[in-house]
Amino acid sequence: MDDKTRVNPHINNSTVVNPQISQTTSVNPALIESNDDIEIDIRLDGKYKILKHLNITAGEADLYLCEYDSVHYVAKIYRRKKAIKSETIEVLKSIDSPFVAHLFDSGTYKERPYEIIPYYKNGNLHGKTFTLQELKTTIIPCINTALKCLHEKGLYHKDLKPSNIMLLDDKKAVALIDFGISSVVDKDNTVIVTQTGMTPAYSAPETFRGTYLAESDYYSFGITIYELFFGSTPYQNYSAEDIAIFTSLQKIPFPSNAPEELKNLIIGLTYYDLTHRNEKNNPNRRWTYQEVDNWLKGKKQVIPGEGMEINTENTIPAYTFLGKKYKDMPSLVTALANNWNDGKKQLYRGLLSGFFKNFNPEIAGFCIDAEEEATKYHGNDDMVFWNLLYRICPELKGFYWNGRTYESLTVLGVEMLEKLWAKDGSDYDYWNGILKNQLLSKYLVNIKSKNDKLAKLAEALESSYRININDKRGQMRDYYINLLCQ
Repeated sequence: MDDKTRVNPHINNSTVVNPQISQTTSVNPALIESNDDIEIDIRLDGKYKILKHLNITAGEADLYLCEYDSVHYVAKIYRRKKAIKSETIEVLKSIDSPFVAHLFDSGTYKERPYEIIPYYKNGNLHGKTFTLQELKTTIIPCINTALKCLHEKGLYHKDLKPSNIMLLDDKKAVALIDFGISSVVDKDNTVIVTQTGMTPAYSAPETFRGTYLAESDYYSFGITIYELFFGSTPYQNYSAEDIAIFTSLQKIPFPSNAPEELKNLIIGLTYYDLTHRNEKNNPNRRWTYQEVDNWLKGKKQVIPGEGMEINTENTIPAYTFLGKKYKDMPSLVTALANNWNDGKKQLYRGLLSGFFKNFNPEIAGFCIDAEEEATKYHGNDDMVFWNLLYRICPELKGFYWNGRTYESLTVLGVEMLEKLWAKDGSDYDYWNGILKNQLLSKYLVNIKSKNDKLAKLAEALESSYRININDKRGQMRDYYINLLCQ
């Protein structure tokens, strides 16, 4: 998708409607048991008088305008007999927030379950775009508060998108609706899901693998913010299969004119690696309520994926490298790796071994062994240097090679896949060095992981790469997808 298709269509800060955006929810037609219209003037529960059918698409339910005690409501009447989970109903009835549609009543009519919810006369946000200031002032705070309220009750929305966000009477604040596929869980629990009911364009990568977390709602929040500003989702018109691959392997793509602060928020909300989700002090995790609140207040935060996770407690005497002093092993080794050629000079000129002799003879011995190995096997000094970095600092978490640093193999794979799909051969020599030296499997088996399945996939990728990478592009892509989706 080129930048032109994602240009913000705002004119004079007015709200613009984009009629071409589709937000279809995946619905299993086999589950739909009835589509009969409800009679006008009947009273649900003897109270709510049906006035008219609302011509609004609502997934697995029909919507009717109704009235009780001179107040208008919406009757949401499902087509499936068991469409509403009893635990979800109880939670929704207990929530009292202007930013979450209150469930006033529930029951059944002709064996069809129904809910009575507020009538939002100003409609939903489907097809609308807003200025950054409008998003910051009302929409983002409202949704953030709503999600906090839901999650504190153990309720995951599971289908957050513009069409499920309603404008309140002031036409500024918003409320969340449509909890038809929502789930109630214990705190910090997960939900096993199927793709029935999902809207792929807004779904988090883990949901395509059958897992739903509280963070999954925030991923949808990030995609929703993206669309409300740019006018489309980042993977507009892509298939669910392609979206599943892209969301698992890469950061969200942005047009060149995207505001930096908005990019930071969306990157934080859509960060795909959930390895550190329970480590509140680790910046490399998806943002949730507190980080969004900090962003709204202008507090500076580390963007997930932009910092390496390393242990800085491994202190050493100050070592000066390229004019800067380093006082812990991870920082020093990271600097050596990021400045590859200068780092090799420190090793092969005996500077590192001389430094460590004074307080750590074991590391000094590793450095001396590397110096001798590079001399003995001339021409492979890069590989010798690479081995040494991880040997003297096992705390390293990232993947380092020839002056480039990647937070993980996933990040490396993102860059590789993007260039393979674009038929960009500028990094073929770089990848050749990685694959020729079998760094992927060595990184997984000897350094970071005992996962035999991943190691075998890495070995298969390395084996598929021989002399002419051009002839192996498709095979390499497939191996990389398999490797990085694990």
